[in-house]
Amino acid sequence: MAIVFAVITLFCYGIDYLFIRKGLVKSPNPMLASFITLSVNVSFFLVYVLLFESVSLVSFDLVYFFIIAGIMAPGLARVFSYKGLQTVGMSIAAPIVNAETLFAFTLAVIFLGEPITFMILTGVLSVVAGLVILGYESGRKNPGTASKKIRYRYLIYPLLASFCYGTSIFLRKLGLNVLGSPIIGAFFTSATSWLIILITVSASGNLARWREVKKESLFCFLIGGCLTCIGWYALFHALHIGRVSIITPIATSYSLITLLFGYLFLRDVERITKRIVIATVLVVGGIVLLCLGK
Repeated sequence: MAIVFAVITLFCYGIDYLFIRKGLVKSPNPMLASFITLSVNVSFFLVYVLLFESVSLVSFDLVYFFIIAGIMAPGLARVFSYKGLQTVGMSIAAPIVNAETLFAFTLAVIFLGEPITFMILTGVLSVVAGLVILGYESGRKNPGTASKKIRYRYLIYPLLASFCYGTSIFLRKLGLNVLGSPIIGAFFTSATSWLIILITVSASGNLARWREVKKESLFCFLIGGCLTCIGWYALFHALHIGRVSIITPIATSYSLITLLFGYLFLRDVERITKRIVIATVLVVGGIVLLCLGK
């Protein structure tokens, strides 16, 4: 069942990315888009918690793992990720950020004592290799990112983003081991990230530009927010009943879905290359190995 939830997360994240990308065409403000989608997330989980969960039983010692996880991702991770895109370009930043699976996997094996077999290790490395190739190939299609001169000290931004994403997933698993409520965990994680993004967009002056968001873009961002609600719901349930080393590589392979749907619905701008085919085989094959290894 954990793998089913992970696959649901995979599809929701992948389709969400397409809606967000479509919305950013007419309203190119990614930080504001993040704020809108996270606002949908935190509102959904707040209502859900108030209606169906025993909030009176919640104390700080039960939820602080989720608070730290929310600070790290998508809070700080998204800021570092955007800074990486700005300084080194997508072709360099995306593959590094996609290596988040390795951080989560390593932490789970060391601190949670999750079993590691040859098949699981091969599956993880296969997925990560496929995502790195997909990230590189996506960056090559982004005009101007590959031609700029790279200052290697700026690589710290995508590295920090990758570390924050991977560590956040590990911390969510720790929190679920203590609390045992995926919904409350999702609420505190999303609420903390929402506060981080709110501070960021306010400090940068982006919040005052919300009136500039076109109606078509707002619709896409709201749909994206609804999709990530389902994705988060599924991810937290997957982490609650499954292993980080199995769930993370599957749930973070949404680049595969994004490229698939982009090819199906945007054939005039998307193209399939040998690298994409190889990457697809690596990701799908890696997921199959993870399922068998479980």
